[in-house]
Amino acid sequence: MQFKDLSDETLQRLGDRIIRNASARIRRQVPQRGKNPYATGKLARSLSFGWSKGADGTWGLTVDYLDYGKYTNFGTREYNAYSSDRGQNNFFGMQDFVGYRKGKKGVRPQWWLSLRGDKPVYEAIVEAELRMTWQTFLNNTISNLGNARQ
Repeated sequence: MQFKDLSDETLQRLGDRIIRNASARIRRQVPQRGKNPYATGKLARSLSFGWSKGADGTWGLTVDYLDYGKYTNFGTREYNAYSSDRGQNNFFGMQDFVGYRKGKKGVRPQWWLSLRGDKPVYEAIVEAELRMTWQTFLNNTISNLGNARQ
C-alpha cells in the first residue's frame, strides 16, 4: 500500500497525530526565557502548525513563525547554516537541537526546528496509522462478506 492509495481522511488523521507530537517537541526547543538570554516569548507564541495537501497531491507539515526565527534556527553571519539544499533544511535533515550557545560576530544556529532525533517516533506513527487503516479495511471487508451471504 502506498500513501497515494490512502484516503484524504486517513492522511488528515495521520497529520493530526504528527502535529500533536511535532508541535510539542518544537515548542520545547524554540528559544525560551531562562534558556536564552534574548528570548521574549514572542517567537514561541507565534508558532502555528499545519498539515495540508499541496497542488501536486503530496501532504506536508508546515510551521509558521515570526521572520526572525530563521536566524535563531539557522544562525547568522559566519555561523549561517542555511542551505538551499532542501534535504538539509527539512525537519529530519537538520542537525539535532543544540539550544542557545553564545557566539561572536553572529548568532549560532540552535536547530530548534529539528525533529531528527524523533524520526523513529514519526515512522512508528505512520506504521501504526497504516496498520489501523489496513485492519479497518479488513474488518469492513469481512463484515460485508458476512452480510452478503445472508
